[in-house]
Amino acid sequence: MKSTNNAVQPTTAKRWIAIACVALVVFAAVWGSMFVWVDVAARHALYDSGQPDRAIRLLERWSPWVGSPARWRWLLAESYRKAGDRGRVQRMTDSLAASGLDSVRASGPLRLMDASAGAPSRVKETLGPLLISYGNRGSEVLAAMTQGFLTQGDTATANQTLRLWGELYEDDYQLEFWRGVLATLNYDLDDAVKAFQKSVALNPNDSRARQELAEVYLEQAKFEEARAEYEWLIQHFPDTPERITSYSRCLLNLGYPEKAAAELQKLTEVSQLPSPELSLVCETNLEAGRVQEASDQAAILLKRWPDALPYLQLQARCMAKLGNSSESEALFAKAATSQTQRPEVDRMLERLALDGRNQELRRDLGEKMMTYLDPPGGAGYLQIASRANPNDLRSHQLLERYYEREGNFQSAEVQRWAIRQIEFAISQQQAIEETAGDPNFLPPQLPGPGAENR
Repeated sequence: MKSTNNAVQPTTAKRWIAIACVALVVFAAVWGSMFVWVDVAARHALYDSGQPDRAIRLLERWSPWVGSPARWRWLLAESYRKAGDRGRVQRMTDSLAASGLDSVRASGPLRLMDASAGAPSRVKETLGPLLISYGNRGSEVLAAMTQGFLTQGDTATANQTLRLWGELYEDDYQLEFWRGVLATLNYDLDDAVKAFQKSVALNPNDSRARQELAEVYLEQAKFEEARAEYEWLIQHFPDTPERITSYSRCLLNLGYPEKAAAELQKLTEVSQLPSPELSLVCETNLEAGRVQEASDQAAILLKRWPDALPYLQLQARCMAKLGNSSESEALFAKAATSQTQRPEVDRMLERLALDGRNQELRRDLGEKMMTYLDPPGGAGYLQIASRANPNDLRSHQLLERYYEREGNFQSAEVQRWAIRQIEFAISQQQAIEETAGDPNFLPPQLPGPGAENR
């Protein structure tokens, strides 16, 4: 009997070992399959479909199940870069560097983010290592550098970057996209259409290229072509206020004011829309016969920009349709006063074309346009001027005013922070100059965050 028990025990042990081995193999297969699926899906959403939010959801949901690998933490930093969350990117790249990841690769997402925002030198100074670090996604590096030069208004260097890009990567949809952006900025709309069409052909799922292509079609008054692109976008991607308003503009110009007005009903918090979108909503409601709604929206625009020509004209037309002829005439008269600023703006544009590095001229042009003719367009000139000359206090003050009036309080706070930094630097320099030669003098120190509460 004892001999029988001894024979059974080894057999049972071997069976459990076999079961454990099979379970381990199954677990490894499931783990590996899940890792590959999430990795591929996140990269596709991030780089090919332009959906960083989806990539973030995938990575954050599944990362704890596979031990939060450094590869995914870096990819998550890339996702937040695409989503525009600089604070998270900064924290994550610092963490990756502290964990021992190669410094160039760890800092890559933050460098690319800074480059896109107008500091292309952040990429240019380590271009080779960054291209190697990003591997077959090296176009992300060149895209950030190109965007940075365009943000600075340096189209010549942006064009040089695109030529280098073409030599390194053939048939790259991002290259064609940025060629289209540069052509649009140069108002070469036919070349822009060709570039965006090629970008879409190379990657049909890229929402940015289709969006830009539709915008160029709108500028060319090719409303049917633009409508087709917007309908594809609406079918495949979530609605955005910009997309809804642009699609409504197509419908309005094609003679469907009722459909355009119905499309605009999707918008929530219309009063919070940026001025370009709100003015389009106002125009559509006016054409659809919803005059009182249009007038209310024009009043919001004029509260933000009381001297802006297009918004004065909109409200004047609303007042005329509401039968308030005296108010309409007064508004048209005020609009005519704003119109008198156009010749001076045209002269400034001519001077800027000959002296593109004159950032004070660019700033003054932006201020005049923002006040009288085109607030968003004027803000664009101010953004370029402030990035080219970060210490120009006036540019930051004007941008702070723009963002505050547009309800973009986060951007307004960024400008206020920049203003405080510049004012502190000026006061520090003045104190140093006034006490030159005093060995006991200590320059003032900028208090850290929350110092006023300590």
